[in-house]
Amino acid sequence: MGLIGKMSEAELQQLVAEACARLGLMHYHTYDSRRSDPGYPDSTIVGCRVLFRELKSRDGVLSPEQRRWGSRIERAGGDWALWRPVDWENATILNQLLALTTERTRVLWTAARYRCSTQPEP
Repeated sequence: MGLIGKMSEAELQQLVAEACARLGLMHYHTYDSRRSDPGYPDSTIVGCRVLFRELKSRDGVLSPEQRRWGSRIERAGGDWALWRPVDWENATILNQLLALTTERTRVLWTAARYRCSTQPEP
């Protein structure tokens, strides 16, 4: 099953937060949701659009409240989706985050990724 299969929701949340910071996107996550409305998405990400994302581990299950929030956001024209560790592995998350950035940021990020992938391993 590899590392992605064992990734926790908290680990995925950390990766998303770090990617947003590197891409210059605003990212909000309620760290203690006990005093918040139940089911509000884990991540609200702002770039040239706003994304609402619920994060789950590989086997995590959406609660009825999370489904309700997702449905209402979508009906209002918002961009809501569920992200899992496999979405990190297959670059779905990164591609959706890159789509929120400016063209200049996308070019710089792609160039940096290319340089890293062409560097010989020590």
